[in-house]
Amino acid sequence: MSVEAPSRLSSNYQKHTATNPVQRLLIDRFHRKVVSEIVALAPESFLDAGCGEGFVARRVIDAAPGISLTGCDVSEGALEIAARANPEARFVMGSVVDLPFPDRSFDVVGCFEVLEHLPDDLPRRALSEMGRVARRAVVLSVPHEPLFCLANAARGKNLDMRPRGSDPDHRQFWSRPAFQALVSEQFVIQKLDGSFPWTICVAEVPGR
Repeated sequence: MSVEAPSRLSSNYQKHTATNPVQRLLIDRFHRKVVSEIVALAPESFLDAGCGEGFVARRVIDAAPGISLTGCDVSEGALEIAARANPEARFVMGSVVDLPFPDRSFDVVGCFEVLEHLPDDLPRRALSEMGRVARRAVVLSVPHEPLFCLANAARGKNLDMRPRGSDPDHRQFWSRPAFQALVSEQFVIQKLDGSFPWTICVAEVPGR
C-alpha cells in the first residue's frame, strides 16, 4: 500500500513503513494472522477501532472484497491518509472509549495495537464500547509482554525506558494470561494466540 507520509510521523506509521527486513517480516506475519481471523468470521460489516492510517483496513478489504468497512480514529491526519489509501471504506472521527455508533452497528469489531496506549482503566471502557457496537465478535491485538519489551531491548531499542525496551507511548503491559483475564471480564474468548511479538484474541459478545 502506498500512502503519503504525514507531516508528523506517528509510531504506527513508522512501524508499518519500516524497511528493516526482520521488522517487515514480523509485521507482514501479524497482518496475515489478524486478517485470517477476521475473514474466518465472515462479517458483512467490520469496524476498525483505532484504525490509524488504515494499514490493517487495506489488508481486510483486499482479503474480503465487498465488506462494508468503517474506520474510526482520534487523529484527523491519520484518517485523511486512511481514506486516501482505502477509498472503498468509510472513516470517521471518534475515540475507542466513546465510539460514535449505535448499539450493534457492526458484525465484527477489530482493535489492533491500541489498548496498550490507554492509561489507567480506559482499556476496560474501550472493550465495553466495542462490545456495545459489535453484533457478534471482536478481534483484538496487544503486545505480548514481556516478550515485546525483551525483543526491543535485544536489538538495542528503548533501553532508557522502564520497563527496558518498552515503547514510550505504551501505558499497559499485559502478559497473555493477564490479557485473557481482562477480555474475559466482558467477552467469551474463542481463541487466544498470537504472532510474535503480539497477542491476538478472538472473542464473542455474550448472549449474541
